[in-house]
Amino acid sequence: MTAHPDARRAVFLDVDGTIMQDGHYIPPSAAAAIRAARDRGHLVFLSTGRGMAEIQGELWDIGFDGAVSNGGAFATLGDEVVAATLFTPDEVAALERYLEGSDIHWYFQSFDQLFASDDLPAMMAAKVVGTGIPMKVFHDPSDFDPARMAKLVFVTENADAAERAIADLGRTFAVVSGTIPLPGWSSGEVAPQGVHKGAAILALLERLDIGAGDAIGVGDNWNDAEMFDVCGTSVAMGNAAPGVQALADQVTTAIDDDGLHNAFVTNGLI
Repeated sequence: MTAHPDARRAVFLDVDGTIMQDGHYIPPSAAAAIRAARDRGHLVFLSTGRGMAEIQGELWDIGFDGAVSNGGAFATLGDEVVAATLFTPDEVAALERYLEGSDIHWYFQSFDQLFASDDLPAMMAAKVVGTGIPMKVFHDPSDFDPARMAKLVFVTENADAAERAIADLGRTFAVVSGTIPLPGWSSGEVAPQGVHKGAAILALLERLDIGAGDAIGVGDNWNDAEMFDVCGTSVAMGNAAPGVQALADQVTTAIDDDGLHNAFVTNGLI
């Protein structure tokens, strides 16, 4: 898939490890590159496992044309929801039954809210203190509606429990491991089958009438694999694992070495 010279490009950017380092720091060169690319007429979207509740403040204020969020459950163009895929209430109930009594803690994501298991907020607060990683804001359990849930995130200090959950839940759901940057914890993301960043990106490209050859995806983790598959140009960050780098067309420098800025320069976005 070849880009058209001087075409408007659609750029899809992972957040953690790509735009944002250690859950809180955005290199100034990354924000400047995004704004400069949009000033030149390119479209720049977030492409993240985060829900909209976690895409606020300094991050969202950089300025984006929309987002692939919740790992691909939602695709938005401005205020328009272009695509949405949710769990059924029965699937939510099945996940809750599996997790109850396990050595695993979790939270569900809707489009713009997070709902945690009873003990997770206190445990997470203790884990992030002194790290600079911001504490997630969880919503009132009374607002929980199983018909609005799009993704489950689980974390545990028991690596064996995480491996079992990934294997067991992967028989029915789309599961990706190791996406939450908390030292000493194993993690996974669970979504309905067929949900991933690539599917949501294709929906946005169709809505925009932009060919895949004019799409660029930049990321650093395994949940970026499907994004790499559908974008004409895929770029792995220099801080990505070697296996993730091997999936991409290009490898830029690390996030703390102006990696995003350098990727934009290499691909003529700025």
